[in-house]
Amino acid sequence: MHVDFVENYGSPKSYLSKEGIEQFIAWRPEYETAVFVAANGSYEAGKVSLQEGAEGIEMATLSEVGKMSKSKFNVINPDKVINRYGTDCFRMYEMFLGPIEQSKPWDTKGIDGVSRFLRKFWALFFDKEGNFQVSAAEGSKDEYKVLHTAIKKVNDDIERFNFNTCVSAFMVATNDLGRLSCNKRDILEPLVRLLAPFGPHIAEELWSLLGQEGSVHHATYPIFEEKYLVEDSITYPIAINGKTRATADFPADASKSDLEKAAIAVEGIQKHIEGKTVRKVIVVPGRMINIVV
Repeated sequence: MHVDFVENYGSPKSYLSKEGIEQFIAWRPEYETAVFVAANGSYEAGKVSLQEGAEGIEMATLSEVGKMSKSKFNVINPDKVINRYGTDCFRMYEMFLGPIEQSKPWDTKGIDGVSRFLRKFWALFFDKEGNFQVSAAEGSKDEYKVLHTAIKKVNDDIERFNFNTCVSAFMVATNDLGRLSCNKRDILEPLVRLLAPFGPHIAEELWSLLGQEGSVHHATYPIFEEKYLVEDSITYPIAINGKTRATADFPADASKSDLEKAAIAVEGIQKHIEGKTVRKVIVVPGRMINIVV
């Protein structure tokens, strides 16, 4: 049975409707005189007989997972998907389905998520009125962190052919930059270059809008710089006798002795240790501080 004739293909409730049966007969005319029997009725010679209460014939089908093959009549014409979602979306969705070396069930239900991502990515370059608007201002620390987290993830995963997790990294970066209301050129332009092998058409269009000459595919691929992921400060929970009483930010390179003194001086801690003797301050670097009184 050709999948194009089946309603809800791929789900446990897939079925042939009257239209699907007629499409099947047009495709395989030798079944023109056959009787198609369903749980709620039957179809014969163009006429449908339904059981009481049934609204339309639903002839149950079994959707099996297997390789696409002309002999199995389960080949999907990509043109239909491309006409609806675009080439870049179709391309990235195929990558997003899972590891390239593994067999994966074909199901276009998730393609809407990739389509939404591409629209969000495009929206980073435009204001609410739809005008192209990219700022020349320098990116913030948080924006650079988002960018270089994505660069690191995508470059590492490309080496392992993990294209599905590359797409996930683009989605995360786009959502994070959207929350930061980022429209900075020095953040978005490298992202366009990073996206180019995955979404070549949208990347080419944005590259042109950014005023760049030539093709984005001839530009240098972004390089990860670790300095943008180094934290300047660390948020420590501060406990008294094992019970957290406050949190405070301290320099990431602060020594244990500095952290001990700084923790005791925190305003939210002072009221809990007033009139008590501090016996010990336990510092677990990068994780927590516990004051024993």
